[in-house]
Amino acid sequence: MEPVQNLKETNSSFEVTWNGYLTVPFIKEWKKQSEIWTVSSQGKNIELDLNGIERVDSAGIQLLIFLKNLSQKNHFSIKLKNHSLPILKILDLLGLVSFFGDRVKVKKEHSNEVEFRYGTRKIN
Repeated sequence: MEPVQNLKETNSSFEVTWNGYLTVPFIKEWKKQSEIWTVSSQGKNIELDLNGIERVDSAGIQLLIFLKNLSQKNHFSIKLKNHSLPILKILDLLGLVSFFGDRVKVKKEHSNEVEFRYGTRKIN
């Protein structure tokens, strides 16, 4: 599936919506034509809507980590929002929810598919 990126500018931020597969082919294309490079140099915050992501692989997670690190280095914030189930599952599996620090809403029908239990158990 071809990935889609939409970009909308507000007064204080850019809202980016990704749809499709957050995988190697998307990232190769994204690197060529992404407006994030321009956005990050303007100092505006970025809100990344992930609701339309249907599949994610390790390259997709690497891209999200890269963007988070880029934002810290260049003094703007990046906020992940509307996490799709594939995004929630991989963030849960890798224990990365706290790394991104964004509010995560899990739909009731998906509550049994993610646990977010890392770091909560006692070790004897």
